[in-house]
Amino acid sequence: MTPLLEARDLAVHYPAPGGAVVRAVNGVDLALMPGETLGLVGESGCGKSTLGRAMLRLEPPAGGRLLAFGHDITDARPAGLKALRRRTSMIFQDPHASLDPRMTVGESIAEPLRVHRVGDRAHRAARVAELLARVGLTPDVARRRPHAFSGGQLQRVGIARALALDPDVVVADEPVSALDVSVQAGVVNLLMDLQAERGLAYLFVAHDLKVVELISHRVAVMYLGRVVELASAERLFAGPKHPYTRALLAAAPTPDPRRRDDPPALGGEPPSPLDPPSGCAFHPRCPIAEARCRVETPALRVDRGGHRVACHLVSLDEPVTRPPARGAGIAGVDG
Repeated sequence: MTPLLEARDLAVHYPAPGGAVVRAVNGVDLALMPGETLGLVGESGCGKSTLGRAMLRLEPPAGGRLLAFGHDITDARPAGLKALRRRTSMIFQDPHASLDPRMTVGESIAEPLRVHRVGDRAHRAARVAELLARVGLTPDVARRRPHAFSGGQLQRVGIARALALDPDVVVADEPVSALDVSVQAGVVNLLMDLQAERGLAYLFVAHDLKVVELISHRVAVMYLGRVVELASAERLFAGPKHPYTRALLAAAPTPDPRRRDDPPALGGEPPSPLDPPSGCAFHPRCPIAEARCRVETPALRVDRGGHRVACHLVSLDEPVTRPPARGAGIAGVDG
C-alpha cells in the first residue's frame, strides 16, 4: 500500500543569530497510510509541529525527501503543489489565530473552494451550510465573525474549513490543546466520526497522551528533532521500549484520586537544538545511558511486530508489559 505522505531522512533547519542553525527536524523517516491516524507526541520544542507542517510542504525541507501520494514533492514549485493542496488540509492549534477576524466564518470556510475555483457562489454557499451542519453548527452562523464564537465553536469552524475540499489527509496540530476539557471530547469524537465516514487519514500532533491513545492507530514519539519510537498505539502504550517514552507515559496524570504522589522528574532540561548532544540526544537525561550512548547515534531498529525504537540498550525481543502508572517522569510535560 502506497503511503499518502512520506518523509525520508527529512530535515528542517532554521537560521539563528550568529550563523547558528536550529535543527528542528533532523533525519526523520515517517509514513502516513490511507485511513489511519498517526499520533505524534513529545515535549514542547521537540519538532513535532514543524514536522507536521513540513509533511504538507508548508515548511521547506533542508534535506531528505518528501513524497505525497507516491510523487516526490521535495523540490516542487508552488504551481506543482496545487494538486497537493486539493487533497490535504490542516487544523491549527489556536482557533482564534487561524481565522481572519475581518472575514465571516462562512467566507473563511468557502475560501479554499474559491481559491481552487470549485463551483459558483451558490454552490459554495450550499457547501458552507452543509459543512457547518456536519460539525454541529447552524448554517446561519456563516454570517458571523470569529469574535462571536467560543474556542470550541471556532475549532469546529476550522474543521469545517479543513474539510471543504474533501481532502484525503488532514494534519491536526494540537487541535484540542487550546480548548477547555469540557469541549475537548466533543471535538475528538467529531474527528473520529468524520474519519469513519470519509476515510480520512490524520497526522495528529498532540501533548495529551490520553487523547493520542484514544484516537491513534500508530504513535511516533519525537525527541529533539528525531523519532525515537514508533509502534501501534496498543503496543506503545502497553509496552513502551525507549526510556524517553516510558518517562512520558509515567509523567501523564492519572484520574485515580488515591494516587496523590507526583512522579520524580528526570534530571536536566531538554537540550537546545542549537547545540544538540553527541550520540543519542537523550543520553544526558537517560537513567540507563552508557558510554556508547554518548558517542554513537542509535538507528531506528524494528522488531517482527513492526515496533521501532532508537536505543542501543533496548532489546527488541523484550516482552510487552505495561509500565507502572507512576514512575520516573519528566518535569513540565503536559499530560
